[in-house]
Amino acid sequence: MKKNRLMFTAVLCLSLCTFLYGCDDTKSEKTTEQVSTKVQGKTMGTFYAVNVVGGYKGGEQALTELAENCFKKICDEISTFDKNAELAKFNEFKSTEPFEISSDLSKIIQDTVYQGRRIDDATDITVGPLVNLWGFGINKRNDSAPSPEQIEEVKKLVGFDKFELRFENHKNYLLKKDPDVRLDLSTVGEGLGADAVAEELIKQGYKNFMVNVAGASRSYGVNAEGRKWKLGIEDPTSPTPKLFAPICALDKAVTTAGSYRNFFKDEKSGTVYSHAIDPKTGYPVSHKTLSVTVISDSAFEADALDTGLLVLGADKTLEWGEKNNYPLATIEYKDGKPVMRHTKQFEPYLKCGSETANK
Repeated sequence: MKKNRLMFTAVLCLSLCTFLYGCDDTKSEKTTEQVSTKVQGKTMGTFYAVNVVGGYKGGEQALTELAENCFKKICDEISTFDKNAELAKFNEFKSTEPFEISSDLSKIIQDTVYQGRRIDDATDITVGPLVNLWGFGINKRNDSAPSPEQIEEVKKLVGFDKFELRFENHKNYLLKKDPDVRLDLSTVGEGLGADAVAEELIKQGYKNFMVNVAGASRSYGVNAEGRKWKLGIEDPTSPTPKLFAPICALDKAVTTAGSYRNFFKDEKSGTVYSHAIDPKTGYPVSHKTLSVTVISDSAFEADALDTGLLVLGADKTLEWGEKNNYPLATIEYKDGKPVMRHTKQFEPYLKCGSETANK
């Protein structure tokens, strides 16, 4: 499969924020190898891994083909790097005339906007120009922060009011209010990928599997030892991947967004800027929230929410989660160390780590 990359937006986990929490003994790992089909590879500028307990018909080659076909379809729709992708073509369309898009891309945009609206527009698919201005996107980073005047100028291209979706004569259209408006859906790419592979496996009758696309995962059933799948939330203060808290997915989707791997220091002022850009202010967030983990039925939904919730910060995230009955966990930097807080709905996923499920 041709390697497709997606532009990274304001908050996208650049490392394995939510990762598979492995077994403790060598014997169990060997058993897993014997009864599972496991594949891994690269997609969307990051990595993926799929583990099907009991084996996949056709073996590793067939499972790899399934996964990469799913990823290719998504990249063909939402990639901003592949000039032949739908969204890339729209971004390069220097006009305010209607631009025809597929019904699948239209639905992804509608659903992502809906999730952003739920959290006070904190997830904004037009934020790409601000990310680039701050040097966290495709542009080369300067030694100093952009000027207030530059930020205000670029903000004219940011906001849900800068584009429009239309449905006319059984066709879907996307319109820019300014020819320079660009959309970026990479914040949901990992979730879309995890969902696509999981749903295909379910359709084919598989009941025990784990799918990881970087910081997004979908799992069902049990692992090769008959236990519910374990995941780990990464320690955001460790220079290398390190477990902070084990959780159990319980047949749900889990995603984590983190702001702790990508930042820069202004050489003039000495200020350190996070790559978590608030689309409303145009500036990187100044709070100490390092990561947000979301559990949902859909990896897409969790992925669309975790980005914006990280922008909002831990206090607002937990308040929103309690109000809307969502399992959410945050990690903040307090008193010189990382501190985890979570909603009460998150507690079952923390408690089940050592339980054995029935096969």
